[in-house]
Amino acid sequence: MQLLLLILVLTISISEGGKLGRLQSVAVSGQVKCEGKPAVGVRVDLMESDNNMEESGIIDDDDFMSYAVTDELGNFNMSGSEVEISGIEPYINIFHKCDDGLSPCQRVLRINIPKSATIWGDTPTELFSIGIFELAGKVIGERRSCAYRNLTSTSI
Repeated sequence: MQLLLLILVLTISISEGGKLGRLQSVAVSGQVKCEGKPAVGVRVDLMESDNNMEESGIIDDDDFMSYAVTDELGNFNMSGSEVEISGIEPYINIFHKCDDGLSPCQRVLRINIPKSATIWGDTPTELFSIGIFELAGKVIGERRSCAYRNLTSTSI
């Protein structure tokens, strides 16, 4: 009986892309500005944090869920889903060149999304807004990335 149960669990795991757990979703929106003006063409990635060790002892990389590029008003809106055993831990990465001079690549700002904004299932029922966020000035914990060095921004 235990063998049959193990085979069933493995079959379900394989059909879900090798992941065990339940589908969870989140939707997020916001507006970004650079020195008070809309930050146009800024890439925003929706991610899910997996910064813990799995039972196997292997570090699980964070999961990419979705992305958006800000519009002419600096607005973005997106949603994403991920299969996890425990609750998902979503965050966004904002890649930008605001107030950055000629430095190579982009500044990356991470904003965590509260777990209360997530739901079980594939369709978020609420939209979590980060509000209006000013990108000028240095933020503690920001980093640099060359992942999207070819991304052009029209106003920053």
